[in-house]
Amino acid sequence: MVETESGVKRSQEILPTALLILLAFFIRAHSIQALPPFNDESLHIRRAELIYKFTDRNLNMTLGKLLSYYWIGLFHPARLDAILVGRTASALFALLGLAAAYSTARLLFGRIGGWVTLVLASFSPFMIFFDRLALSDGLTAALGMLVIWASLLMMRRASCDKRCPLAIWAGTLSGLVIISKLLGLPMAGVPLVAVLTLNCQRVIRLNLASLRQTLRIHQGKLTTVYITFGLVMLPFIWHIADRTITGKYVNVVNNNLINGAAEEKSPPQVLIDNLSSLWTANQVLHGSILWILTLVGAAYVLWKRPREGSYLILSTLLAWSMSLVFAADLSTRYLTLGVLPSLVILGGAVSLTIQEAAKINIEKPSLPFSMPERGAIAVLLVWLVWIPLPFINHTWNDPTKLHLPEADQWEYFGNFGSGYALVEAARDVENLPRSEPSGRVQVIGLVGSCHQIRLYLDEHGPVKLECPFFGWQGEFMQDVANLIDERAAEESTVYLLVEPELRFTDLSMLHVGWELIHRYPRPFNGMAVELWRVYPNLPQSRERDTPIAE
Repeated sequence: MVETESGVKRSQEILPTALLILLAFFIRAHSIQALPPFNDESLHIRRAELIYKFTDRNLNMTLGKLLSYYWIGLFHPARLDAILVGRTASALFALLGLAAAYSTARLLFGRIGGWVTLVLASFSPFMIFFDRLALSDGLTAALGMLVIWASLLMMRRASCDKRCPLAIWAGTLSGLVIISKLLGLPMAGVPLVAVLTLNCQRVIRLNLASLRQTLRIHQGKLTTVYITFGLVMLPFIWHIADRTITGKYVNVVNNNLINGAAEEKSPPQVLIDNLSSLWTANQVLHGSILWILTLVGAAYVLWKRPREGSYLILSTLLAWSMSLVFAADLSTRYLTLGVLPSLVILGGAVSLTIQEAAKINIEKPSLPFSMPERGAIAVLLVWLVWIPLPFINHTWNDPTKLHLPEADQWEYFGNFGSGYALVEAARDVENLPRSEPSGRVQVIGLVGSCHQIRLYLDEHGPVKLECPFFGWQGEFMQDVANLIDERAAEESTVYLLVEPELRFTDLSMLHVGWELIHRYPRPFNGMAVELWRVYPNLPQSRERDTPIAE
């Protein structure tokens, strides 16, 4: 009878939890192509197409964003469906992070803490926006949360004086989060933080001697964690070392993202600017009230549950540390790694507040709802109606109406990496007159994200697209100009897609004449794309805004 009642209670908890996770997936997967593709998504997809051919060791083993290539590649995305498949795969992986966030909060703060955390994470605009993109950041965030969860299990389910098999999981996941993205490197410290904060010893005085004693007691766990971690990382470290020794250097990180390299900032200025960006991103995407409640909640959890609070706060800081300290050109997506643990903190604070207000035991059934619980539900509903639901509606139907930080409006809507304008241009060039003698529409792309245009064009369709490399300083523009001369001499009609505002291309170096066929604007006064028809050896250019169907 007791077992039956226990099973009923367990099913009553599992069913709504599973339904909420499925709802979170629907939110992320529905109308997933509403936002035109982003530059880096195209690069991820291209590498995913090649990764399982195992013909390029650098591609298969160079750390950076490697795991997302393998994950997306598992689904074998066809060219014209690649964005749909890649984004859906990322949204699917994100569910692991939601489950880990729920489980972590459930273990630390009980059922209420778990459910509040899961609601916050499922409807978080921060996570929704980036989980819907075929990028490595959503995978990294999920794996980072799994590291926090596994390290907690390691401390909770193993006795304090014996080696813990769960340490293998913690070590493996610590390696995988780095393979997913190098910004996850500090997460390798989470198992150590778990040992230092969640150990079952009574600390009378915090000093070096007590620290040594803790490490000695948990030496077996930590040894298992970091041996496993080393084994996971060994092939990739060997690859980098081998390439370095043989002089075939591999680029592990983009130098423009390293501290000060992009904008010549001092380390303190980088940190100050990035802290400001962190504040702005959370304030805009979650709302000022929720962000302030998160910060207040962190202090409250630390006060009420010093060990658990220390563990979660330090884990969150580790998740954000590398981005805040080193990224001279910080993108909001780099910060997703710390969002889920920060929401666990807030969920825990809500749970502890309800307990204090109602003087109830954390394991007491939550139905019928107590007055404090009803108050928490009311606040959650107000937040859902005020912030996430409008965000979700715009995400599905018109992403240009999304309330985003200005930097993200530029990056995903107005900059050359945005698929806006390129999608429309690709659709139009298929209807242009074909050239002779090739019998195809000859298009040369002088746009910053030319490679993504192929995702909208049938490989065997009417358009032949060429994307010559002009160099990130425009150093190969002369070669590009010569290529255009050759095509103009060979074909009866040649078209160019250009971004006049793109600083990497000096269009004055072109030798051909041209006329403007159509101009494609980007949202928020972004960089426009222009479609030109070019002519060989004409002395001057002529502009004309004519319909695409002429």
